[in-house]
Amino acid sequence: MIEFNATLIVAMLSFVVFMFIMNAIFYKPILNIIRKRETYIDQNYTDAKDFNQKAQDLAEDHDQKLNEAKEIERQKNVQVLEELQNRSFDKIQKAKENSKDEIQQKKDILTQEKNGVQERINNEIVPDVASLITEKILNKG
Repeated sequence: MIEFNATLIVAMLSFVVFMFIMNAIFYKPILNIIRKRETYIDQNYTDAKDFNQKAQDLAEDHDQKLNEAKEIERQKNVQVLEELQNRSFDKIQKAKENSKDEIQQKKDILTQEKNGVQERINNEIVPDVASLITEKILNKG
């Protein structure tokens, strides 16, 4: 059986003293290192989350600004296109009006020439032809 004597008490006391010494020399420093490492890891993880969130926010902000810039440029392009269409429409209208005016002027000139030719025919050629016809009729008869 087990005997309880001074050797057992000394062994127990030496074991308890050994545990305190091991705790002070070995376990506490290792536990402190483990806690510091966990704190460091947690801090880095939190920082990484924050940086990731900031990066996402910046990317969204960049995309939003890019979309706004694209929309502004699209509106400017539409404005320029409308302005160019209006200018071309105005030029086409002016060209049509100018061509109508030129056509009307040419018609007026042709009408005047026609009237002049008709007057000349009536004043000069018809009497000459009439006198020639009269002479031929009189000479034959």
